[in-house]
Amino acid sequence: MKILLTHPHCWPYVRRGTERNVDNVGRYLAGRGHEVTLLSTLPAGAEAPENGPVKQLLRRPLWTPMLKRMHVEPEHMFGLSTFLDLKTVAADVVHSFFYTDSLAASRARKKKGWRTILQLNGIAIPGLSCRRFPPEAWLLRRAIEEANEFVVCSAFVAGLGKQYFGREAKVVAPPIDIEKWPFAEASGHEQVSLLAVGDFELPRKGLRVLLKAFELFKEREPDAVLRLSGRLSGETAEPLLSALPEGVRGSVEILGLGQPADLPRLYQQASLLVLPSMWEASGTVMFEAMASGTPVVATNHAGLPEFLKPGVGILFDPQSNGEETNNVEGLADALIAGLALSRRSGVREQCRRHAEEFSLGAIGPVLERIYAG
Repeated sequence: MKILLTHPHCWPYVRRGTERNVDNVGRYLAGRGHEVTLLSTLPAGAEAPENGPVKQLLRRPLWTPMLKRMHVEPEHMFGLSTFLDLKTVAADVVHSFFYTDSLAASRARKKKGWRTILQLNGIAIPGLSCRRFPPEAWLLRRAIEEANEFVVCSAFVAGLGKQYFGREAKVVAPPIDIEKWPFAEASGHEQVSLLAVGDFELPRKGLRVLLKAFELFKEREPDAVLRLSGRLSGETAEPLLSALPEGVRGSVEILGLGQPADLPRLYQQASLLVLPSMWEASGTVMFEAMASGTPVVATNHAGLPEFLKPGVGILFDPQSNGEETNNVEGLADALIAGLALSRRSGVREQCRRHAEEFSLGAIGPVLERIYAG
């Protein structure tokens, strides 16, 4: 089967959950013998990689900073560039991970005869997170309506899709390449280590509350460290860290964005992964941590509770439905409970078994059945 994957950004130039998802899916499908092509963009200054098992059509974005004045983002223009590129592409299925490219594929379907799949690992809400110009809500609605199949990453997102756009979706969790996350039977260090992974420039990721909860946690575990792996500027970090006592501040390690190859070791060495995010659609980092044998503490909000069952992690009440959790004490208590869980016999093996439910071997065949119709 000839399969075209489309998304405005691609791994490893942009390192978020959806970009990782597209990369995983492409390599799985190619390994299954399908002819797979990725259509995406190449950031300025980056060199195009050599084609491997997945052929890559990476274009320079049809976007300039002047367009930003009209609220036109690169993702909007990707729909136009996709429509132009589709004229030269042959495929049986076009699997799009953003709505502008999906709409372009659906509009070209009459001439091309392919099947279109729109997969959203999050969803914008009309009147809240959609701009009036460009008409994002209209474009998103049309993309959802016109795709042959509408796929989302969690029941939480499916509910929003039904509520605001009126279409039922198939829920398919973002798969992980479990072989890339070696299992560790024990944490790599005796020291208690909390790990948080994400874009900490986004308030919804909960860094402010995590640091305050870590201060309380340190009263029970004075030798503990907190490692932050991800985007975090000094401008954002400095006021948050300066509010902490010196002894706590010195136990916070800012690792920066680092390299993808760093993460397996960080997961293995961690006592816990901490994900105090709000409005998280699914949480790929949870699957990666559990595949490494590391239990998780996460917010009982949005899509996260769908994937974190008792025995592999602890959920805490955010006491909020806003941009970030307010429950410092609840998160601190969850960290204490999570640490106790991490010390139980067999918990790391249980985490690995749970993560296997979201492996490419488990999720990939579901996508192939959707492609086949």
